[in-house]
Amino acid sequence: MESREPNTNLPLGSIIDGASRRQTVEKTTGRESGSKRRPLMKSERDDDSQSSVGKPLLPRTATCPLCGRSGASQLFLNYDRVHRLPGIFGLYRCGGCDAIFIQPWLSEAELARYYPEQYGRFRHSRSLNEKTYTGWQRFVLENYYGYPAPTDHHSSSLKKVVAHLLSFITAKAVIPYRGTGRILDVGCGGGSYLHRLKQWGWDACGVEPSQIGTKQAQSLGLTVRHGMLADARFESEFFDVVRLSNVLEHIRDPIPTFQEIQRILKSDGLVYLTVPNTRSLVFWLFQENWYALETPRHVISYCPRTLEALCRATGFEIARLTFASGPFNFVRSVRYFFEERGKHWPNWLRRIRWDQSKFIRRVLKPCFLIIDGSGYGDFLHATLRKKTARDY
Repeated sequence: MESREPNTNLPLGSIIDGASRRQTVEKTTGRESGSKRRPLMKSERDDDSQSSVGKPLLPRTATCPLCGRSGASQLFLNYDRVHRLPGIFGLYRCGGCDAIFIQPWLSEAELARYYPEQYGRFRHSRSLNEKTYTGWQRFVLENYYGYPAPTDHHSSSLKKVVAHLLSFITAKAVIPYRGTGRILDVGCGGGSYLHRLKQWGWDACGVEPSQIGTKQAQSLGLTVRHGMLADARFESEFFDVVRLSNVLEHIRDPIPTFQEIQRILKSDGLVYLTVPNTRSLVFWLFQENWYALETPRHVISYCPRTLEALCRATGFEIARLTFASGPFNFVRSVRYFFEERGKHWPNWLRRIRWDQSKFIRRVLKPCFLIIDGSGYGDFLHATLRKKTARDY
């Protein structure tokens, strides 16, 4: 997607009149008579569900874009809390597949406005040569996922058993090592992880819809095609693995996308994906303040039941499902919660990097392990495989 200047016109223009639209823009951006931008207050946001003449701006129910079931109920209204771009959106939960989706339903061009140049996936978050795994994670990579060790060592049966158990706690989203094989990273962003896969011996390539991300990935010497997956026109049964890490929730048409993955994936191929879990404890606590909602970029949000519905519709089945949480998502959700109520963290609290503090991570780690083990973690990691004729 090309980087564009934020458009001050709301994509709600087709369903609200000009006066209501102007009022909504002012409330969304916090600009009234030249005032500084501020967070939208809950009471103000609730007022935006009705126009100046009392007519709803957004319907109370909507049709699910995933399963097609009508009557999905509106949970709440939300806005872009990350970049503070204008727009008010309703979030609805489907009673059939349990998906949470936004309304109004944005076109590709409208959605592109919410991906500014500074959007996180377009940046290299760390040096490509920086050590990214702890000792325990490296142990799991080598003894469970099969990645080569820096020096020759013997992987005993006991080590493999221990590594298997640890894989449910750490390094959950790692793709098992095959030595050789073709892997496709859908929505590879700037190519940081794709670069790592290539270093690990994979025949790796990516697809990225943004021009910025594509150019950054190609600058690393990576094979990346610009556009959507269907535009890439890969050969049938070409890949051993397809990866979608925090990508599925951005896709407007998941069923055609998964049908295309079904076509290009080998019969014994696997899909590895990570998505935010809308049945997580932190979402239940914070609702519209949950950081992982990322309205409106996350057009459809998932939970295990939603993912099962998508798999049934496209000929896949879930082979493995684990959950993961961390301090970053929790701390950002707490911050949104306070900002929503017009309160700000004291400066001395703001200077503390809560989401990067080793002390905070160690204190919260036992809590997150319990939450993840119960199936209520913030993110779900799923391994999918093709259904065969005997599975039907």
